[in-house]
Amino acid sequence: MTRTLIVTAVNAEADAVCAGLMGSWSRGRSRTPSGPGGLVSPDWDRQLLTTSTLGPYVGRRRGPVTVLAAGPAGAAAAAGTAVALSVASAAGEPFGLVIAMGVAGGFRGWAEIGDLVIADRLVAADLGAESGLDEPAEAAPPVRVSEMDRNLGFYPPGAPSPQTGPPTGPVAAGAFLTMDELGLGSSTLQPDAGLVRRMTTVLGVTGRRIVSGTVVSVSTVTGTERRAAALTSRLDPVAEAMEGYAVGIAAGAFGVPVTEIRAISNLVGRRDRASWNMQSALGSLRTAAAALVAHPEGLVPVPQAEKGPAH
Repeated sequence: MTRTLIVTAVNAEADAVCAGLMGSWSRGRSRTPSGPGGLVSPDWDRQLLTTSTLGPYVGRRRGPVTVLAAGPAGAAAAAGTAVALSVASAAGEPFGLVIAMGVAGGFRGWAEIGDLVIADRLVAADLGAESGLDEPAEAAPPVRVSEMDRNLGFYPPGAPSPQTGPPTGPVAAGAFLTMDELGLGSSTLQPDAGLVRRMTTVLGVTGRRIVSGTVVSVSTVTGTERRAAALTSRLDPVAEAMEGYAVGIAAGAFGVPVTEIRAISNLVGRRDRASWNMQSALGSLRTAAAALVAHPEGLVPVPQAEKGPAH
């Protein structure tokens, strides 16, 4: 069976995923309503998690699945993913699939608290450059300049400069230039469509609402309605997290397929921690992990037959 690396940001997310991997402790192999979503993972349902040393990182392993809390945000996620893939490859046990997994904010109209999101596009939303003219500076109060100083070109501090200021008239609206537009690579990663469909089918057994769409990776979590509206206008995302794109970049460097699964803990917009429901999100994360090991066909790359004929 293909080995799978699940990368989370923090230990709380990794704990939830590991709880799902453990499945039911029932001795039977049939479904039981006591487990998450009534799921029992076949073959390894009573196997203990073991530690897995990945260079300076320590992951937790169950069968072909290893869970690693690499750290929050892109830099830590990329480093942890790359090291894990490198160590596993050098040991002769390479990973065949990488999943970025954790909690996320959901965009209104797309995803609600407790929903599971599968990314069909991973976008580094704030990786690029701002463009456009600045707003004109406020006019400084007039400063009296003597006729002699003016004739000699001397201007006291605060006096108007002989240089003209920003051009008058309408100020050009600011724009955001992506890495693609800057010619520096791409801000977007596209998981295999067949893999996204398989994941959607597998996670459908959890009973949770499943949403697929663009998941944006940001360096600064959105905390205002204005920024949420700007991201919606530009990218129409379903969820916002911090690590998916970076995990995807690291996986791509090793030629390993990647996907991203997120459980929604809050709505993107004005920052209001009181409205977050981390327990619901972590519960959905646990259930998603249970579904993945109960249906290991979701943990393998899509066969060529499902990708259709080459063009």
